Amino acid sequence: MGNVTMEKLVVTNENKSTYHCKGDIPGARPVNHVITEGSELVLKANVGYYHILVLIDGIADFTVGGKTYTHDNDRTTFIPALDTELIIKAKSLVQVLEIEWDVKDGDLDMIKEYNTAFPVDIPYVDSIQYIDPNKSQKTISRMMIPQRIIPRFSMGSVESYGYDAVKAHAHPMLDQFFCSFPENKSIVSIDDLNNDQLGNEIFHIPLGSKHGVEVVDDNHLHYMWIDFMPDNSAGLARLDASHKPTGLNRSFEEERKSKKN
Repeated sequence: MGNVTMEKLVVTNENKSTYHCKGDIPGARPVNHVITEGSELVLKANVGYYHILVLIDGIADFTVGGKTYTHDNDRTTFIPALDTELIIKAKSLVQVLEIEWDVKDGDLDMIKEYNTAFPVDIPYVDSIQYIDPNKSQKTISRMMIPQRIIPRFSMGSVESYGYDAVKAHAHPMLDQFFCSFPENKSIVSIDDLNNDQLGNEIFHIPLGSKHGVEVVDDNHLHYMWIDFMPDNSAGLARLDASHKPTGLNRSFEEERKSKKN
C-alpha cells in the first residue's frame, strides 16, 4: 500500500480538461482544466455536483449571475451555487483544478445550517492559517475551504522550506487527495515507503494509511490536502480538534524580506 501512483496535471497551450484519480474516492472527481488566453470554460448549473475550483495559475474572470470576479495571478478558491452557471474567461494561459463533488440527500439543509454564501470566493492569501500537532511551528498551514462551507468536504494547504516535516499520521475518518502546487518538491511517505512528489502532481492517499511529508535542502514544500468525510460527524470532530487557527497571516516571502532588512 505504501507506493502510490502520482498523476501529472499537464499544462500545455491548448484547451483541455483531464480527469484524474478516477474511482479513488466515491463521489469525487478531480479535473485539471487548461484554458488558453481569450478562451472560455462554461460550467453548467444543476448537474448534481459541486464545482469546487482552485485557480492555480493565470489571470481569469469568474462570472456568475452577471457579476464578474477577476483574479490576476492570485491563487483563489471559488465555488458557485449549485443552481448557477459559471463562466471562466482566461486573460492569460490559465490552470484551474476542479473537484466535482456529488451532492447527497440532506446537503441543502446542511448548507443552510452552515450559512454558506455563494459564490464562495476566498483568495489564497486570506485563507485561515492553522497549526496542528503533526506540523512544526515553521510550517504555514492554510484552510482554503474550512470544514463548514460545503457538506462533507474541506480543503487546505501546507507550505514550508527545507528542512521541515509533517509527522506521519493516519485519519480513517477522512479520505484524501494530495495535490502539489507547481513549485513543490517533497517526499511523501505512505506506510513507511517514500514517494517523491514534484510540482503539479495529484494522488490518493489510501484511506486509513499512515502518511507524512518531508522537505530537504532549500526545496519548497507546497501542496493541497483535499478532504472528504465518509462519516461527516467523525470528520468534523477530527478537523475541529486538530486544526487550530493561529490568528496570523504569515508569508514566507515577507519573512525572508524581514530577515534581509
